[in-house]
Amino acid sequence: MMKELSTDERIQLLVAPDSQRLDYFVEQAKATELVWSLSNEEGYVMVETDDGDCVMVWPDAEFASQWAVDDWDDCEPVSVSLEVFKSEWLPSLTLDNVTVAVFPNIEDEGKLSTAEELTALFA
Repeated sequence: MMKELSTDERIQLLVAPDSQRLDYFVEQAKATELVWSLSNEEGYVMVETDDGDCVMVWPDAEFASQWAVDDWDDCEPVSVSLEVFKSEWLPSLTLDNVTVAVFPNIEDEGKLSTAEELTALFA
């Protein structure tokens, strides 16, 4: 069981460099065996970037819920088992050429990774 982060620790993570948030995401996902995304009645939230479609993932529900505002106020954090993420999501995202925004913060900054890069990190 992972220890609960303090408010200060959460803020420090949100302002940390993308690479540090990516490392934290991978560490948390391995420890909890969960990945979090946002979903509504239409499915998982996708955003468009300069590089095409992108799905967003976070290390926990609280970080994900910070994005459930404005255009996404009808969304809720949804967990996906790490096993399903690795065996179903990543291969599908690879085939569809969809990138992954790992642990975006409230400034719209997140580490854009390919599914192949994430597969290697979870290997």
